[in-house]
Amino acid sequence: MIALIEAGALLVLVGLVGYLLLRPANRPLPSDEQAYEKWVKEFAAGLGDRTAVVILEPDALAQLDSCLDRAQQQARLQMLSYAVKTLQTSSDQVYLDAGHANWVPASQMAARLRAADIAQAYGFSLNVSYYDSTGREIAYANQLDRDLGMSKRFVIDTSRNGTRSARGRLDPPAVSASRALPGAGGGSLASRLFTDPDTQAANWVRAHPGDPWARAIRRHIASQPTAMWFGSWSGGITAAVSAYTAAASRQHKVPVLVAYDIPDINCGGTSSSGAKQWCNPAGKQLGSAPQVLDGHGDMGLWIKAPGESDGDCGIGAGTQAGEFSPTIATDLITGRSLAGCAGQVGADRAGGKAPLPDPSPRCAQPRPPAYKNPGALSLLHVCRPLAGDGGTRRVRPGDRYRGEVHTAAG
Repeated sequence: MIALIEAGALLVLVGLVGYLLLRPANRPLPSDEQAYEKWVKEFAAGLGDRTAVVILEPDALAQLDSCLDRAQQQARLQMLSYAVKTLQTSSDQVYLDAGHANWVPASQMAARLRAADIAQAYGFSLNVSYYDSTGREIAYANQLDRDLGMSKRFVIDTSRNGTRSARGRLDPPAVSASRALPGAGGGSLASRLFTDPDTQAANWVRAHPGDPWARAIRRHIASQPTAMWFGSWSGGITAAVSAYTAAASRQHKVPVLVAYDIPDINCGGTSSSGAKQWCNPAGKQLGSAPQVLDGHGDMGLWIKAPGESDGDCGIGAGTQAGEFSPTIATDLITGRSLAGCAGQVGADRAGGKAPLPDPSPRCAQPRPPAYKNPGALSLLHVCRPLAGDGGTRRVRPGDRYRGEVHTAAG
């Protein structure tokens, strides 16, 4: 009898091992869906009845066919639908992420949005952590509306999509979020967004008051409202979301949060062939600060925090993904790469604006260390599908990038 029991146990064990070996590594188990629904419920509990803007699962729809089979795609759509229905309330604005204009054709993205119940969400988000121009993204949003057969509100990440003028001079710097466009109304949501006093940029400025670029970083980056990302690294999600939204509520402001925890978001991996185009590329510039874009209330938001590195690459060489870098920050402020410090000129001082500091002191002395936030893990970066790029992924805390483990914690 004992031998039979042992044999039976061995048979069960062998069967289980065989199942695990035969099951595709990236196939979500039903428990993944249950865990995600639990996470969404706890996220909603943290929001409570406080007003908030929620950017829902960047990349999840754009990457739908990158590495998932049909059953997995359907499971992801159902999870997104559940999140939309759970998080969208009368007091919150939930924007389901729709990639960007250079990624998925509008007709195809519209079909995915419908399958994820975009009709029940407030709208969709575009250009998250990417560099596409606001004009192109507005055109893409209009295409999506036409293909959806309904008019949905949208938000565009404008944190790093600024451009230079034809004369080679910098376009006007980011303007205040309180400057809503004509017709938007003085009570627009964009004028009430929460500016977190404890972002990595703000903490770096406080830690380096004598740095020649501290004033510019404070004015152009740290003083602007940016989104806070929440995911598996956030710990107890209810407490984390509640603390953040409560801090905003005490100031009578509206926080922007990013819900980012859907299973298998990175299953497609990435290649390095397009890295020069997306990973801390030189010559990028801050876009317009959070503001209303039109009379309908569509907004430009800073969803990716400017100055936070995409990884040990480009002008962020030597930094970890998610780490605030004063080099990256100042390059975004000026719109030119100052990493080499050769042949630099002072920033544009025209127009009566407060001048940026002359960058020469930055070349004459070593830079202070980049700021590492010891208390929170923030979004790291997005790797986008570009020409010749075999896959896409977003790096998150603990992920491996070029053979190294990157976290945003100190």
